[in-house]
Amino acid sequence: MTKIFLIILRLPFLIIHILTGLFILVFFPKNKLHLKKIHFSIAVVWMRILIFIFGLQIQSKGEKNDGALVFVCNHVSFLDIIVLNSILPVSFVAKSEIENWPIIGHLASKTGTIFIKRGVKESSDEIIPQIQNHLANGNKILFFPEGRIGDGVTVRKFHSKLFYSISKSKIKIQPVSIRYPKNYPEDLTTDNNLTWSDDSKALINVGLKCLGRFSTIVLVSFEDTIDTSNLEATEIAKLSADSVVKSLSNLS
Repeated sequence: MTKIFLIILRLPFLIIHILTGLFILVFFPKNKLHLKKIHFSIAVVWMRILIFIFGLQIQSKGEKNDGALVFVCNHVSFLDIIVLNSILPVSFVAKSEIENWPIIGHLASKTGTIFIKRGVKESSDEIIPQIQNHLANGNKILFFPEGRIGDGVTVRKFHSKLFYSISKSKIKIQPVSIRYPKNYPEDLTTDNNLTWSDDSKALINVGLKCLGRFSTIVLVSFEDTIDTSNLEATEIAKLSADSVVKSLSNLS
């Protein structure tokens, strides 16, 4: 009964917030490369309000490095983007299917998301200069090197493809780990109710689960930055993966 009450209470605020976001995006530039710091700051504030509506409570460890231009993270849930964007003024690299999702696709596209067709070599090749142009404009990027959402328990291989955009570039990259514990702080194992596997219905289900809870704890850990000056893409990918795996192992 409490769950239904919380959903009924929060849902109108969620709808109003989304409509407000769509209105604000009318004033965002059409070209992603024309996005300014103010646009990313607006996105952060909008996400923080969304965090509040969903009842998410972020427990953060470590310090985000303001000098880092690229962030990489393990991928557990569609909530990852909301959580991380409420902390970091970044653009994301996401699968192209999201661009066609109602409302969410428009929100993602207008806030600078770079879309990639998963498994298509030509798309992977084209995205490298897009990321480099984005970084050259002083904007920050966050991507999930696993390529798809995992089970929240193991960390998949960090694919090196996107790391070619920053190999030997002197750009600092900061690995980030994320986990949604079952019962913080007693049980830090992953809450499987908040993971999903590339299905829009599951996205809605996860959203409703959050709306029906008083609160949902999220653990976010910022790890040591990596200097890419003398590193190849494969080396950066391995160092990043090792950092995230170690961080999650310490939680367990």
